[in-house]
Amino acid sequence: MSRAATGKAGAAKPSAAKPSAAKPSAAKAGTKSAATKSAAGGQGSQTKTFTTKGGSTVTVGAGKGGGTTAGGATVGGAGVGVKVEGAGGGTYIGGRGAAGATKGSNSAVVAGGVSGAKGPGGNSAVNVRGGYANSAGYRGAGSVTAAQNRLGYTSVAARGGYAVGGVGQVGGAAAIRGPGGQVIAAGRGGAFVNGHFVGGARWNAVNGAYRGWACFRPAWFASYPGAWYAAGIATVAWLTADWGQVADYSGCSGGEPVYYDYGENVGYGEDGMVYQDGQPATTAAQYYDEANQIAALGAQTANDDWLPLGVFGVVSEGQDNPEKVLQLALNKDGIIRGNLHDTLSNTVVPVTGAVDVGSQRVAMKIEGNDAVVLETGLYNLTNDEVPALLHLASDREETRTLIRLTPPESETGHE
Repeated sequence: MSRAATGKAGAAKPSAAKPSAAKPSAAKAGTKSAATKSAAGGQGSQTKTFTTKGGSTVTVGAGKGGGTTAGGATVGGAGVGVKVEGAGGGTYIGGRGAAGATKGSNSAVVAGGVSGAKGPGGNSAVNVRGGYANSAGYRGAGSVTAAQNRLGYTSVAARGGYAVGGVGQVGGAAAIRGPGGQVIAAGRGGAFVNGHFVGGARWNAVNGAYRGWACFRPAWFASYPGAWYAAGIATVAWLTADWGQVADYSGCSGGEPVYYDYGENVGYGEDGMVYQDGQPATTAAQYYDEANQIAALGAQTANDDWLPLGVFGVVSEGQDNPEKVLQLALNKDGIIRGNLHDTLSNTVVPVTGAVDVGSQRVAMKIEGNDAVVLETGLYNLTNDEVPALLHLASDREETRTLIRLTPPESETGHE
């Protein structure tokens, strides 16, 4: 990321990760006290409304029908819906329906559902799902989920896919919008062919180019006596951890996860300032010094309880073959340890670093090179594609991406 090209940080993005969707708070329907029943509405349908002891109003409706068309096809359908209005102001609505048709040896079915919830505090969520299948072997499905909390954060996720004849395609997209208009968006596509799932395009390209699946295993560590090693790490180095695990380990569980996207919500301005979420945060020199200070926190530790963070290929823009590979682990003092494997020279150098609990910044140094600092966010390291910033000097920095390397099934048995 050159400063001349970057300017001020572009489109600001929120520092908080996806907010949790609100769940309905309505009480479970109990005895039908003060129940008010409505008459059946139409052929094959029935609706009932009653009030629970806790004061929630529950309405349930269902219907079904079927027949034969003039062309000889048998058609049928059914649906059900429920609405719960809590005494405290929360509301939940859900509905599902399905229809099918058969003629001779051919058949097809389509189904879908909608659900939504709104809490008295302003949190809300909605989910829409649908699918289709026929006797020719075609299957298709998709869903959209949206949630908004009372603070103004909105998240939307969409997924879809199909399968026919043993081959399928899947895709997904997600976005988060902050109360100030900041947006984080991500998309991922993949394919399912003959029983194997292949991930997103960049992840797929880097994992497809990598051949070092025997690395960071017991026999490998024995061949590199200068590598960092902890008891048992050789059997778990390739495992991954989610945000809940790493937040608890590092002491960052008290706040929302922070996402660092260098060149987007963190960027260098031509005025010598570093901008975060569109606002000047500190000078470039101070930002570099902070990264150095965070990395220095990891110089010493007596805690040998290590949580593996996984193995990542370090790539530049447009690069698919990872010439450098990073294996990382985290302990309960928020200290980072690992190894940097240069696949071209076949050399291994230990890595030390730490997590700053307040900012959730992670900074690491490579043994023998004090000027270079690699930084990212702790939450970033729980993802498959990790934005990172490489400080080459106090006045020179470049962006990198860490792509999580996931061994295929045929490689998981390496020793």
